[in-house]
Amino acid sequence: MTIYHVAVDSTDSATLGMCTTYLGAVLLDRLSELPMELLSPPELVRLNPNVPWKTRGNGAFCLRYEGEEGLLDEILFIAENVIWDLSVFEDPQTNPGLVILKGQVPTSFRDIYHRALHEILDLDAVKEVGNSANAFMKGWKNERGLIGALAAVGADLSLHTYEAMLYRPAAVKDRKRQVDAKTLREASKRYPSTFFNVDAAGNPVCIPHSPCPVILGIRGIDPSDTLEASRMVKADGIERWVLWKTNQHTDAHIEYVKDLTSLRPFSSISTEVTISSPPVYREGGHLFFDVIDPQGNTATCAAYEPTKGFRKNLTALAPGDKLRVWGSVRSEDVPGITINLEKVEVRELAILKTLSNPRCPKCGGPTESMGRDQGLRCKRCGFRGAGMEPVENIMEREVKPGLIEPPPDAWRHLFRPSCLPANKEREYAGSWWGSGAP
Repeated sequence: MTIYHVAVDSTDSATLGMCTTYLGAVLLDRLSELPMELLSPPELVRLNPNVPWKTRGNGAFCLRYEGEEGLLDEILFIAENVIWDLSVFEDPQTNPGLVILKGQVPTSFRDIYHRALHEILDLDAVKEVGNSANAFMKGWKNERGLIGALAAVGADLSLHTYEAMLYRPAAVKDRKRQVDAKTLREASKRYPSTFFNVDAAGNPVCIPHSPCPVILGIRGIDPSDTLEASRMVKADGIERWVLWKTNQHTDAHIEYVKDLTSLRPFSSISTEVTISSPPVYREGGHLFFDVIDPQGNTATCAAYEPTKGFRKNLTALAPGDKLRVWGSVRSEDVPGITINLEKVEVRELAILKTLSNPRCPKCGGPTESMGRDQGLRCKRCGFRGAGMEPVENIMEREVKPGLIEPPPDAWRHLFRPSCLPANKEREYAGSWWGSGAP
């Protein structure tokens, strides 16, 4: 028996529809005709969210099979035809890549996966890694999809979540989905190991508004619960479904850096800093504040308007507050270093003080300044003398130590929320994909 790893990337379009995972769902169906079986769950692999030429969520997929020797040509024929049939070739951002590897995954592929989470990779260097392992690689147009496909083959999902995706036919382009929000809320309550289904007000956040084939995606940490929750939701037009194992919501894209000199454009980082300027709103409703590391290096942190309440919570921060920040680094064409914040942990609050005028020690009346360097006097009795110096007061802060996060509708695919349930994953022996409703 032989192991086959089949991976695809960059087939969809942010504006014209399609979804690479839908192509994966169709490919699962077509490959089921061959004498081989899934060796592991189908994998949805999110990569660097800062890649400027990504299509939608920068997600690739990998299907891992065990089957008879000599199936490569048939796998290739089926995969190529599915890519030709479904990819949005007219979008300049869409550049499909197909990688098929036989046997065990080499460490060089693992390295490409980890690098593809944090940086921009050179296509020729990635091809060289594939060729050295005798992998079959086929790219379309500028072939950049080969990078994501090879990275998906090398993916390490030791940290993972699940997503049960329901799909409609690819020909349907309506931006509205007919989903019963009540059943979605009920599913969320019944299966608390799922998350990202509804917001605090009960409004759905797992339903896309693009012309893609995805009706909705239920995310969770337990495969059985995740699929069962998707079965509870009433939705029209379901053609097929897949339960994906994925690196979503694991912070896999985050690299810890010791200081601000280690920041690289297009990377996502976590580091400790101290606020050096008060948060201020600028044009467009975006919030900015400056930070400094222990070595004296500086950067600017930004929380953009779509993060809504996240910005408001950050306005209570002040110079001297010590933070751990998570975020992405803007490209080199932006003056200075800017960290686009994903979340913030307040480690230590600065002690802020104010000065106030004392009460008159003689009559208890209010006091006022007589001018610069001229001291204070009582407004009521006119007393001037000892005990008439300004009093120092410690301000009560509106923010407390702890994590500050954006609302669910502002989360990135890889963002790990603090609300992620921590229950133990159960054994799962059911189907990973199918036609019709799950």
